[in-house]
Amino acid sequence: MILTKINDIRRDQQTYPLKRILVITVMLFCFWGIPAAEGQTKGLPFDRGVINRYSLDGLPRSISIRQGRSIWLGYDLERATPRKVWRAPKGKSGLAGSLTTRSVGTALFEDKSDDGWKLQQSGKRSVPLRVRYLGCTQREGYIELSWELRHESRKLRLRERVSTSGAGKGIVASRALQVEGLNQDESLALPATAGAAWRTSAGKAAMLLAGDKWIRIDLP
Repeated sequence: MILTKINDIRRDQQTYPLKRILVITVMLFCFWGIPAAEGQTKGLPFDRGVINRYSLDGLPRSISIRQGRSIWLGYDLERATPRKVWRAPKGKSGLAGSLTTRSVGTALFEDKSDDGWKLQQSGKRSVPLRVRYLGCTQREGYIELSWELRHESRKLRLRERVSTSGAGKGIVASRALQVEGLNQDESLALPATAGAAWRTSAGKAAMLLAGDKWIRIDLP
């Protein structure tokens, strides 16, 4: 009886590596052999000709999005705002490098400040908000970025859409912004440098967001 159990244990020890190899082989086959789900976008991860998620110009947490044929918007993800907008040289991509990239072309807007988003409440002083990047999504015709903005227990959700088509005649670049979580007596102040440069449809500086509707702002 004892000898039988010993022999059984030895057989199990000999066959265990084979079973393990078989399980790993099946897992690898399932991982690579199953086609992508219908909901996934063709060419994931993102098309680097349209959106580049490697660091830009030495800024670790950054992302670059091409609008139209030659305009690029480079975002500082830690501040939830464009750091640079530039035009690529004719016939060239506008980005150079691989794992780290640098902008190539004519700078049309730059913001190297530490300006941040602020919550403005009626009758109270504005308060700075902490930023947490939530991610990006590539949709048909646009890229959507999202962030969480916080002050103490308050949480706001900021979304931004960048059309991948041209911004329009007479406009360098265009963005659409939306914020969720504001009360009626509150507004969200854009980073000062960016707010002064970008314009609303009325041609005014884009300094404040209120409500929860999408608002388009342009770089003239």
